[in-house]
Formats: sequence, structure tokens, C-alpha cells
Amino acid sequence: MSTVRHNPGTRMFISAVYIRFFRSFNFDYLRKASDTFKPDPWDILDSDDLQYPFVKVPLEEGVTTVVGANESGKSQLLAAIQRALTGRHIERGDFCRYSQFFAVNKAMAYPDFGLRFERLQPSDRDAVLQACGKRKSEDFHTILMFRIGAEQPVIYLPEGSDGWSRHSVENTEPLENILPRSFEIDARTALPQSVPVEHLAGRQSALRIRSRSARRTFVRTIFDNADFFTSPEQLAVAGPSLTSAFSTANQPDDDHDKQLALADQLLLNVAKIDRTAFQELLTAVEEGKEGFANGIVERMNRQLAQSLNFPKWWTQDNQFQLQMTLRDQDLVFTIKDRTGTEYSANERSHGLKYFLSYFIQYLAHEPPASGQREVLLMDEPDAYLSGSGQQDLLRIFEDFAYPADTDRLSCQVVYVTHSPFLIDKNHGERIRVLEKGEGDEGTRVVRNASRNHYEPLRSAFGSFVGETTFIGNCNLMCEGMSDQILLAGMSTRLRRLKASSLEHLDLNTTTLVPAGSAPHVPYLVYLARGRDVDKPAVIVLLDADRSGDDARKKLRRGPSGKPLIDDAFVLQLNQLPAQHLTSPRPQGVVAIEDLIPLPVGVAAVKQYARAFLPPDDAKKLDDLQADDVAFDGDEGTHDALQRAAARKLDGFHLDKVGLARNILDVLTHDEDGLAEAVAALDTNFRVLFRELGNRQRKALREITTERTTSKIKRLRSSFLLDHPAGATREQATVLLEDIDASLDNSVDADDLRGQLLAVRRTFALDEEPRDPIEDFAAFQEALQKLAYRPVNAAQEQ
Repeated sequence: MSTVRHNPGTRMFISAVYIRFFRSFNFDYLRKASDTFKPDPWDILDSDDLQYPFVKVPLEEGVTTVVGANESGKSQLLAAIQRALTGRHIERGDFCRYSQFFAVNKAMAYPDFGLRFERLQPSDRDAVLQACGKRKSEDFHTILMFRIGAEQPVIYLPEGSDGWSRHSVENTEPLENILPRSFEIDARTALPQSVPVEHLAGRQSALRIRSRSARRTFVRTIFDNADFFTSPEQLAVAGPSLTSAFSTANQPDDDHDKQLALADQLLLNVAKIDRTAFQELLTAVEEGKEGFANGIVERMNRQLAQSLNFPKWWTQDNQFQLQMTLRDQDLVFTIKDRTGTEYSANERSHGLKYFLSYFIQYLAHEPPASGQREVLLMDEPDAYLSGSGQQDLLRIFEDFAYPADTDRLSCQVVYVTHSPFLIDKNHGERIRVLEKGEGDEGTRVVRNASRNHYEPLRSAFGSFVGETTFIGNCNLMCEGMSDQILLAGMSTRLRRLKASSLEHLDLNTTTLVPAGSAPHVPYLVYLARGRDVDKPAVIVLLDADRSGDDARKKLRRGPSGKPLIDDAFVLQLNQLPAQHLTSPRPQGVVAIEDLIPLPVGVAAVKQYARAFLPPDDAKKLDDLQADDVAFDGDEGTHDALQRAAARKLDGFHLDKVGLARNILDVLTHDEDGLAEAVAALDTNFRVLFRELGNRQRKALREITTERTTSKIKRLRSSFLLDHPAGATREQATVLLEDIDASLDNSVDADDLRGQLLAVRRTFALDEEPRDPIEDFAAFQEALQKLAYRPVNAAQEQ
């Protein structure tokens, strides 16, 4: 049967999970206590007509990230999704222990689960109606399915404008054929160190496919006791020992079997190596045709590298290669990295091994042939992975949900985590924060977690979580928090609007660092780049006022007159191409607020007043209009807005951070009459992000090129390989010229050029070029000092 292909956005998906009386989920106590509480039909207990609202957890169509403190119910949410989908494993023992309905007699109840499905297609609707025994065709795109008390599922169909009709499921088969299927990636199985060729060739003799260590132990027992075989009588005596050794070596090993299955996925499913190739390899090994066997393995390695394209996904090393080496009758997995060194798999970090496992299972995953939607459920997938590895894993989750390959089926992804590195800062709307209440309150969902500057995440992670300086691949230094809020908020907005990647920031790789004010920016840059040989990428955004000019001068001058940062990585707002901007400020853009059209700014001022001021004061600004805002002299948009509001409300102060936050809130409300101004605002920030992105890419290119030390080491090693015992002055001169030619225009390079001149003088390289260097050992030592000079200089600072 051919696989039915669907594009993301055209298939049924789970938009919410409903949980009640399940482990730490009791019921939605906050909703029940609200003055406006109105129960939905499914919130009412049939037996007693009591109202106990379900805890509702909304899910994104693509990726949903669930965070919370320990014992907050994160893992239980994943279990609830599985039970709601399948109806299996719904047990009395999982009933919420602190529910008033918890009992230990025959009346002990079952927990309740439900799911809301959106975007049903015609075939989905037909299946739902058939399951409910309804023949009349109805047009609906949303349904709810509940499993109450471990009984047959119940379906709620839309009725009228906001009502629901309940229908019992008479035939579950049509429903099961359209419900999404859940699956997991095994986070506990790593790629094995080696795989027996016999296993890959399809031979399943038990002992031959055991691990190398088990087989080696058995063989060693035989060879260490050769006298066992000197006579039939001696062999009979040795029988129990041999039997015991064989039994030990042949013990079933579930973990090893899982590792072999993962290797099968990699080589047969991902690399598309046919099993006959391994049979051919095994024959070559058995016949002693080593050259032919190595040729087969080399061909397999080329196919493996092409299929994996691993450097695209493992950003920590763009020269990473996974290879196989033939040893006896095993294929041993080896890893070659940017150093050119080859390692066995067990010599590398746990993080790399387990990321490989995730990656292989991702590439090998095959969706159902029926085209049913799938849900990937992952419980704390960050185990063993470094911060960078977790960011790489985020990209795998993203490709599960929104495949770049149009032949892949999209699936929903729901994962729980304790790690801030698995939070996608580009998509705060994906975060669901779970919090456990006191006593019998149970688990609840914290609403609007991301809109409150990620405030609830602090307790969810068990520590303070905020912007961490110098944690990303690139750091954007800005003057203040209002800049940070607007940059992050507008970048997220433009990403949601499907703007080009050139027109927004990747907040997972760009750390926004507010300095507090322009005078603090140079010192912050110094902290990032001035004290170590390994300098992170840094770009700077400054206002075009006097403070910004002074900060830029200090960045150019720096300590000892050396620049702290290349001036090409600094952007002042007056450098933005004015022909593409719409600024309310007559003299052009000076501060980031000057990119905000007046209608949006005025709406933000009103919203700020309603949120922050007493109601009577806020009402005085209800009639504030864009025409009321006038610019006096060189003042900026923020000051002009504040002065216009102060004319209506004496003493009014407009906080910059408050203005920034409320500008973003205005954009989420789609207020009438703002469409043109909002479009201009989006255009302004697209221009800004293009300029910042250009500088970011240049900064990243600078740090990804070979560092000075690495260049010198490589040239020195090559020179000493050619001249191990001595060299002429002419040959040494050519070496120093090669080193000089490899240097860039950095401060470190200038210092090294001075040292190269000192070496030339010390060893008289300009005299009698054909003569040998007199003290070659000292020359070797001088080369070594050159290689390590940048590191030592940084440590001395």
C-alpha cells in the first residue's frame, strides 16, 4: 500500500488534553472557584450531577514544551495522552489519592481522560459519524472524545453556536483508524561499539551475535585451557567448565539486542545498505580476501556519510564523521572529528552517543502507511546532552513537526524537560508550565507563562532562569531592557508571520544582553572578548545619540588603544537605510522607539495606563490620539508620547520597559484601525533585523575560521615532519613567511608578527640562507612558544 502524504496544516491534530482524578491531576480548582465558572457538559459527574471541571492542557499543532518543578505532573501528562488515545492502562490504582472520591472499597473509581481534535477532514468526519452510529452527514471540524471511568469513549459534537451534543461510541474500529498514534524515541539505548557481520548478514546463531566482550571471554577460556583437549578423558573432566563458560557467554542480553536493533536501523533503513552487501562482506572475510572486504566497507562508509549528513545536525563539529572499521568478523563504529583523530564509539562522551541514538531513530522513523497523524512523546530527552546538544535536539523535534522533506509526514511533538536549553526562545507560545498546588488542589496549568517574561519558569526549573550572558553562539549587546524586549518580541512575531530567516533573529543562538545603558556597553564587550583567547561572537546595537556615539568611540579605542570589537559589528540606529523606514520622528531614527508608528505607540500608552494606573487616571487618556503627539526639537518618540499623555494627565511618567511590553501586547490584540501602522512597524523591524543579521553572520564567520594557534600548530607540525633533525635558514624563512601569510588583522596577529621578526633576528635567518640553523632545538622551542603565545597572553591578563 502506498503511503498517503499530507501537508502540515491540513490534518487532524490534538489541540487539548483533559485530565481529571489522575495521579497528581485532581480537577481544575481555580476554574471551579471562579465567579464566572460555567461547567461544560463533560465537567458534570453523571452519577451525582456534581461539577468537577477537567484540568485542560492546550497543545500546539507542532511542538509543545512542558516544564514544571519535580512532582508537578509533567510525566503524568504524557501518560494521560497515551491513555486517552488508546484506552489502555486506565487503572483504579492511578486515581488521585487526595481526591474526595478516593476510596479503598469496591466503589473505587477510575480516572477520566479526554482529547480535543481540530481540523477534521471529510474522511475523519465520516469515521466519527460511523463510530457513533449516525448516518446523517454533518459538517464539523472539531470534536471532543472522553474516556470516563474506563468505559467506552464518548464523543461530543458541536451543536449550535456554542453547544455540544453527546454521542456514545457504538463501534470503536472507525475511530481507532483515524486517532493519532503515539510513539517514543528510546532515550536509553546508545549505538553499540561494534556489530557482528553475521548479524547484519542475517545469520542468527546465538553466540556469534553476542557482544565482542562476551565472545572474547569464551574464546579466552578455551585458549587458556588448551590441555582440556589433549584426550577424551580430559575433555570429559573439563565439560562442566566449558559448559559454564558457554552458558555465561550465551546469556540473553536485552540491552545488547536493543543496540543491535539500532545498528540495523542505521545501516539498513537510514544508509539503505542492502543485506546482501553484508553477506558479500562476510564471505570475503571467511575466504580471507581482506582487500576486497575493506573495499566493501569503504563503499559502505561513503553511503553512510551521505545518508547521515551529520554535520548539518551536530553543530559542535562540522567535520564529524561516523565510520565503520572491519576487525575480525565485526564492524566497529569509529568516530573522526575536526582534529582528524579517530576514536572508538565508547571513547566519546555520553552526550554524543545518545544524540546519535536520537538522530538515527529520527531518520529511520517510518510513519503509518495509512497516513494517520502521530504524536511523539518524550520524557526529559535532555539526559547526557550538553547545552549545544540539546539545541541540536530541538532542531530534530522541529523537523518532526515541520519536515523540510516534503515526503515526510508531520507529527505533533510533546516533550517535558527540566532544562532551559530545551526551551525554544523563538516560540514562547509553545511553553506549558505545570504547577502543583497545596493539599488537594493538584496540578494546574500556569496561564500566559511566556508573556510574563518567562517569570513562572523560575520556579518550574527550581532556580532563577533569565537571559544568561555569553551562552549562545552569538551575543547581541543592547543598551537596555526595553531594547531586549522589543527585539525578542518583534523577532518572535515576524517568525510567526513566516518572514524570511534574514528578517528575524534566532533567539536560540543569539543571546540578548542588556547593558543597562550605553556607557556600560564597552565594558560588557570587554568582559566577553577582552580576557580570553577564545572570544565569542559579539555584535552591538546602539542608539544614535551622544551616549551611543561615545560608546562607539570607546569600542574603537579600547584598552591600550586596541579596538574591543571590529567596528563592522556595531550598528547605530541612524545607519539603517532611511528609504525603507517609516519613522514618526521628523529627524529620523535615533532610538529603537523611533521605529514605532504613532498609532501603535498611542495604543500602547493607553494600555499601559489601564494596567498600571488607577482607573480614574487611566480614563483621562482614553481620548489620546496620534494627532496629539508633537515632537519638540530633537526629542524622540518615547519622550513625545510621554509629553502628549502628560498634557492630559498631569505628572504622567511613561516607563520605557512598560512601553515596550505594551507595544507587544497591542500587536496580539489586533485592534481596529491599526492595520496600516502595524504593517509599517513590521517593515521597520524587518529592516533592523536584516542589518543585525548581516553583522551576526560576519561575527560567526570570524570565530568559525581557524584560530591563530591552530594555524601555527599545523604549519609547525608539517615543517618538523619534513625536517626532524635540522633545517637550513632558507627553509626556516619560508616557514615563517607561511605563518605570516596565514595571520589575519587581529591584535593577536600583530603581536605574533613582532615575534616572528624576533625569531628571524635570534637565529640570523637573513644571513647565509643555505647554512643550517645552529641551534635547531632552540628553534623548535621558539616555534612552540609562538603557537602558545596567544593563550599565555590571555592567561596573563
